[in-house]
Amino acid sequence: MTLTSQLDELLIALRQTHARLLAPMDHQQLLLPTDPEIFVEDVLHYVMDEWRSDLLKEGHTLEEVTSWKDPVSHYPRFELRVNGGATLDLLFTGSYPETLFLHVGKTMANKNQFSDAQSVQVPLRVSNDPNALLFSILGGLKDLAKA
Repeated sequence: MTLTSQLDELLIALRQTHARLLAPMDHQQLLLPTDPEIFVEDVLHYVMDEWRSDLLKEGHTLEEVTSWKDPVSHYPRFELRVNGGATLDLLFTGSYPETLFLHVGKTMANKNQFSDAQSVQVPLRVSNDPNALLFSILGGLKDLAKA
């Protein structure tokens, strides 16, 4: 299964997640939290939990790699097992609160290595609004799948 076809599989479930109404934005909380751990827990994990449930409906498994901890960026890493056996790394990186990127790549045998040869990077919007984050993931992956 090629990386492009795997990205298409991600998009199918992500479109389902996007189609469902996520939690409405609380406009009293427009400012980003100063603690990146709060952003990761309240926004990023919420979006990934919603996406996980839709991936599961398609026969895919998304799990957080709990052994991975980046004390600088605080962003998590996930492993996606695509129905059919392929495995992808989903790694969030960046410098909170300025930048956030999603790296999607083939999983290497050594869990602390990443494949640059078969990977893509999607710039994401850092926002308290889970819908904005979800929309930026969807838009970025959709643009890559077209290319």
